[in-house]
Amino acid sequence: MLTDPHHMALEKVLARHLQPLLDELRLTDLSTFADHVINRREANMAEIVAAAAELHFAPGFIHYDQDSGLSLEWGQRPSVSLGVSIAAARFEARVRLIIGADHATIELQHLGSKLPAIRPHKASGATMEREFRQNSFAPGNAPEPPPALF
Repeated sequence: MLTDPHHMALEKVLARHLQPLLDELRLTDLSTFADHVINRREANMAEIVAAAAELHFAPGFIHYDQDSGLSLEWGQRPSVSLGVSIAAARFEARVRLIIGADHATIELQHLGSKLPAIRPHKASGATMEREFRQNSFAPGNAPEPPPALF
């Protein structure tokens, strides 16, 4: 997990935009996730993440990294963690989604730039916002229709 203030600000941007994906993933029962994690059914996990992501994001923008974990600690509610990658035109990010019965969180684990002139630590929230707007199917992100000709 990246802990400097700049990455924490970017993590907040990611959390806001990944909320619809987390909401979809939380519809899947935790016992289903646990079964897939324990039995190493990575293809099933990838299918669940892809199905949830395709409702909100462009194809290929978010994908499962075949990295999952299960937390079954005494006295705590179980949770599952899923590693996903975000492949935007200007940046790439690796995020861990942690899904519990009554909550979901994200952790930004890696941030890289696809443009050689931009250093990853200089990635801005505005760049992330732009990439999510371009790759999201959110109602406010639909292209405007052309003006009517009279």
